[in-house]
Amino acid sequence: MEPGAPLSHATRRALAEGGRLFDAGAFFDAHEAWEEAWRLEQGDVKAMLHGLIQIAAGFHKGLVQGRSAGMAKLLGKGLVRVDAVGRMDLPTLGLFRSDVAQWAEAARRWSEGGPRPDLPPPRLGPLRGP
Repeated sequence: MEPGAPLSHATRRALAEGGRLFDAGAFFDAHEAWEEAWRLEQGDVKAMLHGLIQIAAGFHKGLVQGRSAGMAKLLGKGLVRVDAVGRMDLPTLGLFRSDVAQWAEAARRWSEGGPRPDLPPPRLGPLRGP
């Protein structure tokens, strides 16, 4: 996606709804909201949505199911995808990415026998795009 290119109305709606759900701790539901748009998109937008979906699934695995290894793996994969496309004119994505990276490292340590992370979950805030 070209920087500044508009997102479709459906994708903007999915980003906003998924972000709202993620911030409320409804990680699986956020995953589902983003997956709807992911099925319709292409290129960088599809890759960014895929990364967000993996991050949401990672938080569901770790914080809901208590599966630290699955959390670490999915957060890492999601970050790679989000990093590959940059911020895409979504201002809150940069801080979110940084917070998820802290969680990914904490989840890795947890999966190696360390304590469960005691960090606040990252927040996306309003994620709308141009």
